[in-house]
Amino acid sequence: MTANRIPHLTIVVAVSAFVLAGFAAVSAYVIGWSTDEVTKGNIIGTWQSFALLAVGFWLGSSSAGKAKDDTAPTGKPGDPVHVEGDVP
Repeated sequence: MTANRIPHLTIVVAVSAFVLAGFAAVSAYVIGWSTDEVTKGNIIGTWQSFALLAVGFWLGSSSAGKAKDDTAPTGKPGDPVHVEGDVP
């Protein structure tokens, strides 16, 4: 069995799904039956922010594995970060 990198992943996913489902229900009520235009605008803006966050996360996570640092330290004094080995 492999260990998850995120502790209690099942709980995190379940709570996140519950919160999104609750917000979706409130959103449906506000958009469908409320007459308050300001609240409708806030709900739509929040969903728009969620969508932008999801796209940003997707872009960041999909390109993060492809990024390569050509200036990785080699242990020499001229490196950007000087890495010194153990001196006997």
